[in-house]
Amino acid sequence: MSQQINLLLPDLRPRFDWLALPVVAGVAVVGLALITMLAVLGVSQAANLKDREAEIRNQLAAVQQQVQALGQSLAARQGNTALGKEIAAMRLAVTQRQEVLAVIAQGDVTQGNAYSGLLQGFSRQIVDGVWLLGFGFAGQEIEIRGRLLDPALLPTYIGRLNDEPAFAGRRFATLDMKSFDPADDKLNDAAASAKPRAPARYTEFTLRTESTVGQEKAR
Repeated sequence: MSQQINLLLPDLRPRFDWLALPVVAGVAVVGLALITMLAVLGVSQAANLKDREAEIRNQLAAVQQQVQALGQSLAARQGNTALGKEIAAMRLAVTQRQEVLAVIAQGDVTQGNAYSGLLQGFSRQIVDGVWLLGFGFAGQEIEIRGRLLDPALLPTYIGRLNDEPAFAGRRFATLDMKSFDPADDKLNDAAASAKPRAPARYTEFTLRTESTVGQEKAR
């Protein structure tokens, strides 16, 4: 029976040397490779960030141009002052009608019925290009204030009013007319840098009636 006996001491066994040149060289090569990879990755990320920054700058410039164009468009629209004047005149006309209706509601029945008939006559006779700014009543006399886009529309409007029963016994005896050109105001407006569409010319008129009942009796 044979038996093997280890006569070598553990301290005499060969050990792995971590500081040996081959080991150190291998670790250095691996570390250098990692550093190189990290550097390449950083450069790539930096290039991507620069491209993203350039894209965002282009988008910002496009938005700024859109905002500037929108501001110029709004400025051009605000330059049309005649439209605001027409709206104010229409609101004034509505207010005057409401005041007249309030007076009628507080007056006597006979006079109120007469005024109601006149107002109904005004409401039925609507001509395109003619709008009222106000009217007044003084006994049998009536004063009408309005505007015309074409002065030739006034005879047609008067003819329609004469066909109304409420206007029987009256005739329009006084007429005042004055033409307005909103384009003249644009020439004095230095702030209007753009050239919006010029508003239409119009003519303001004032009509006054006189009673013809007494004249017919005198005849």
